[in-house]
Amino acid sequence: MIQLIADHIITPLGEGTENNLNAVLRGESCLRLHNEVHGEPVPEPFVGSLFEHLPQRQGFTPFESLCIAVAEPAIKQAGVDVSAADCIFIISTTKGNIWTSPADSARKIATFFGNNSTPVVVSTACTSGVTAQLTAYRLLSRSKYKTAVIIGCDVQTLFVVSGFQSFKALSPNPCKPFDAERDGLNAGEAAAAMILQQTDSPFSASAEHPWTLLGGSVHNDANHISGPSRTAEGSMRCLNDACELLLPDNLACISVHGTGTMYNDEMEALAIHRAGLEDVPVSGLKGIYGHAMGAAGLMETILTIHALNRGIILPTIGFSKQGTTYAVNLSAKPRTTEKHAFIKLLSGFGGVNAAVAWSRETVSEQSATTTLDNSCSIRIVNEIHISQQNDINNLYRSLGVNYPKFFKMDSLCRLGFVATELLLKECGDEIDVENTALILANHSASIQNDTAYQATIADPHSFFPSPALFVYTLPNIVAGELAIRHHLFGETSFYILEKETDLQPIIDATICSPDINSAIVGWLECTDKTHYEAHLKFVSKTND
Repeated sequence: MIQLIADHIITPLGEGTENNLNAVLRGESCLRLHNEVHGEPVPEPFVGSLFEHLPQRQGFTPFESLCIAVAEPAIKQAGVDVSAADCIFIISTTKGNIWTSPADSARKIATFFGNNSTPVVVSTACTSGVTAQLTAYRLLSRSKYKTAVIIGCDVQTLFVVSGFQSFKALSPNPCKPFDAERDGLNAGEAAAAMILQQTDSPFSASAEHPWTLLGGSVHNDANHISGPSRTAEGSMRCLNDACELLLPDNLACISVHGTGTMYNDEMEALAIHRAGLEDVPVSGLKGIYGHAMGAAGLMETILTIHALNRGIILPTIGFSKQGTTYAVNLSAKPRTTEKHAFIKLLSGFGGVNAAVAWSRETVSEQSATTTLDNSCSIRIVNEIHISQQNDINNLYRSLGVNYPKFFKMDSLCRLGFVATELLLKECGDEIDVENTALILANHSASIQNDTAYQATIADPHSFFPSPALFVYTLPNIVAGELAIRHHLFGETSFYILEKETDLQPIIDATICSPDINSAIVGWLECTDKTHYEAHLKFVSKTND
């Protein structure tokens, strides 16, 4: 089993998990109107929850310093040797440092703590914090690792805030999740850390940290890269998968994304309705912390755990009047419960949805369902390698494919599109659209698109942030585009790693999930229009 042994949170409300939980229960918030982002003026004021002062550690960026600051107390609390070879660091972030590969930052952070194992960066937009938990679960269950240090962190910048403004997604007021008068999300920043450990020992509810991660899933909507699905397909599938891991009578609540945007809240409410969970209490914390991006999934999970330890379901601040077509069980005030399990649910750009199930039940009470088949192995069906000697546009034309959106994509997505078309050309009926995953990675994230987008906001006198460019500054969008193209409703994940071989343990662990029968896996690197490389494999699962 995978057990939580320590955690820590740093937010604009304060430092420490219990301090933050007490502030939430008092209804406190740091959401306020901002005219600048850490010294950078913004043309249009926005409401957000930002740190007054970011930590500064010599030789580290503010993002890296904040990651270290939140991990140190958790590691001390856990009392484990994080320098050991069987410990892995996993960083959850949406953007990290804009101009530095998050893989390089992850290495610096792991090295600071004396850890030489290969760190993993999960970059799946807003779902990063949940996908990071699921990645840790799989690696601890399947591989040589016994301990995982998961750090979720994002620092707001003009780059990110202007991107959300380009989508008209930011509210001029504190957000109102699921409310009839909701009008957008708030920007937020935070850092959260949790230490997970693999153990074969039974535990009881009287232990200091009795919570266990039971697993979860990721599903794509295969619908749109920047808009929620109107059928809530991916989110509903994630909820169904999570419910299979729990005893139904012990589900205390669903911790939702709850951004306060018109379409996200509508989609989540529909997913809950389609999953038959309308009566289950729902809570969301964006009305207190705003959208903390890569930190949100971890922070909201940790706070839900500590609230349930007190027998409390967290409130959804900002909610007043039901505003979604399908009603959800919300309250702006804390509620009591005697139940000991919950689901954490998130959705994000790229059509990605993710959920994990947590429980405080004893071993004998837990569901017997497991999310990993440790007897599985991988068969390579086909393999393709493309490098800068090939012209991507010419390769596309040679395919004889009519896909008008191709030339609207960025270079990374074009590379992924062409490589996947070539890869699947001879695979025929082996593609199972329901259970085929996309497991992709690179080292440079979306640096080419970051540079292009930055040019649109560099001049304050000619400030025109482009939503079409901003959405492609998220590297996982390539997986979303491929899911749409091939109608794939399975998992779509994107990792930022030091080198291609670092992806293999993740592939091995992921494909053992029961809802994955095959996968498109591999490396997609694109630093500019003339420097790129794609190495993809189509693999299927076999049982030894």
